[in-house]
Amino acid sequence: MKVLSPLDSAAEVELLADAGAGEFYCGLLDERWHDRYPVMSINRRPAGKGHFRTFSDLREAVDRAHGLGLPVFFTLNEHYYTAGQYELLWFYIDGALEAGIDAFIVTDFGLIASLQERNYRMPLHCSTGTTVFNSRSVHFFMELGVVNITLPRHLSVAELGCLSSHVSGVGLTVFILNSRCVNVDGFCTFQHGLAGREIPPMYRNACMLPFQVSGFRMHERGQPAVLTQEACQVRRQKLWERVHVDDYPCGACALYDLHRMGIGSVKIVGRGNPLERKHSDVRFISSLIERAAEAGGDRDEFLRHARGLYAQTYERTCRPFMCYYPELL
Repeated sequence: MKVLSPLDSAAEVELLADAGAGEFYCGLLDERWHDRYPVMSINRRPAGKGHFRTFSDLREAVDRAHGLGLPVFFTLNEHYYTAGQYELLWFYIDGALEAGIDAFIVTDFGLIASLQERNYRMPLHCSTGTTVFNSRSVHFFMELGVVNITLPRHLSVAELGCLSSHVSGVGLTVFILNSRCVNVDGFCTFQHGLAGREIPPMYRNACMLPFQVSGFRMHERGQPAVLTQEACQVRRQKLWERVHVDDYPCGACALYDLHRMGIGSVKIVGRGNPLERKHSDVRFISSLIERAAEAGGDRDEFLRHARGLYAQTYERTCRPFMCYYPELL
C-alpha cells in the first residue's frame, strides 16, 4: 500500500519522499485558464495555493520524483468541461505530457472519450468525482481503459472490503486524511463563496445548509426498504452533519483492514497546505502502513497504537465526527 501525497512544488519532492510518499498528485493553473474562467478551475482547486505555475516547474518536479522511482499524476478532475474549454484543455494536457507525468486523474466522461478519440495513450485514473460505489461501476470504467479508481469518502470499511473482493486488475485508492464533507463530491454542484451576506454566517457556505438524509436498501425482490436510524450509513451521515466542512478528518485506524483487503494506495488531501503539514501527514500515515503490514500484527494493538500516534502527532484526540470510518470508534 502506497501513500498518495499532494505536491505543489519541486522543492517538496525529496522531503515528502523521505517521509514515506510512494506517489504524488498535482495540478497546474496559470493565467491562461484563470483569466478566461475565473470561477471554474481546471482541477477542483481554485486559483491560489495548490498549483504549479509553469510547466518548467512541473517538469523539474517530475524529474526529481522519477529520479527516486516515484510516479506523478496530473489532476484534470473537474466534473465537466464545456466544448469551448477544450482548445485550452489540450494545451494543458500536452504540456503535462511533455513534462513527463505518469497518468491523468479525470472525472468527466467527455474528457475520457476525447482522450481516446485523439489516441492519447496515457494511463487514466478516476477521481472520486466519478462516484464509484460498487464493483459494477469499477468494471464499467475498466472497460473505458481506466487503471486506477479513487473511491468516494462515504464508503464504510465493510463496503470497501466487499467492493475490493469483487474486482481485480485495477488499482483502488481511498481517502485517509483531510477534507471530508458530508456531501458526495460527484453529486455536488455547490459553488462555495456565492452565498449572499443576508444569509446567516453559519450557512453562507452551501455545505452548511441543514438537510435530512434517509438511506435505502433493496430487498431480494427489488423493493426498497428505508434503513433504520441505527444503520451504519445513516449514523455516519448524521455524525458528519455536525461538522459539514472540516480540514482535519482522519481514517488511519482503517489502515490495518485496508492493507489486508488489498487497497493499493491511500490519499492525503492537502494541495496548498504548508510543507510542514504535508510532511507530518505523510510520515504519520506511512509509519502506520508499515505497522499494519507487520506479519502477525494484532488488530486491537494496531488500533491503540494508531490512536496514540494520532494524539501525539496532532495534539488532539480522535473524535467520531471527524473520522472517515467512525464505525471503528
